[in-house]
Amino acid sequence: MTAAQPDDLVRYEAADGVAELTLNRPSEANAIDLETAHALKTNVERAASDDSVNVVLLLGAGQRFCGGGDLAAMAASADRSDYLAELAGTAHDAIRALDTVAKPVVAGVQGAAAGIGLSLVLGADLVVAGASAKFVTAYTSVGLTPDGGQSWLLPRIVGQRRALELILTSAPLTATRAEEWGIVSTVCDDDDVVATARQAAASLAARPAQALGAARSLVRQSWDRPLNEQLDVEAASISYAVGTPESTALVDRFVTKRYP
Repeated sequence: MTAAQPDDLVRYEAADGVAELTLNRPSEANAIDLETAHALKTNVERAASDDSVNVVLLLGAGQRFCGGGDLAAMAASADRSDYLAELAGTAHDAIRALDTVAKPVVAGVQGAAAGIGLSLVLGADLVVAGASAKFVTAYTSVGLTPDGGQSWLLPRIVGQRRALELILTSAPLTATRAEEWGIVSTVCDDDDVVATARQAAASLAARPAQALGAARSLVRQSWDRPLNEQLDVEAASISYAVGTPESTALVDRFVTKRYP
């Protein structure tokens, strides 16, 4: 039997500055097994190193964005603990790659984002969700604990009390409530998720690429620095940015229009 290739499990398509990464196991609700975790990491790194790509767009094929980790694959393994250790480690490499890519990440969510599928959503910068989409932590319902950075990402977005409520109860969150809590950026009709997410990605891809990538990194890395250190990093970043061809052209254009 031929092993599945990265582009079979996670489709990669790049055009007009946007790399679309589509989880492609629709018959399994795009659940993440070991091979899919490897494929996701490979394709995130591919997008990160592609100079023609300014934005990463995460999508899921079929009716659901991602149903979480593949419990059937875990249950079929000879040693469930070893399998989950390897799966979590590989999936976490993909999460790290998404976190550190110097390009905005947009997610388009339909159906359900559960378990590590929710973690992928939490790791994106802009999230478009269909009106009937559901967001659920899921782990504790099957006696497991969060992975994919969920215990770190979720409280930073919704606050500790709400994060614990979602994790301890596994109660599903509607798209509307997820928008109210800051997990989702935009709610649209279910049939418009892909088009709306693509439009959001295209709008970002048309903006200054170096500035957006650096700004994303500044915000994400700020959690690990005190304000005094962050101010120094911001000063170094903006002084570098102003000397780039991108900024030089845009500043000169602004000045010419403002002060002809």
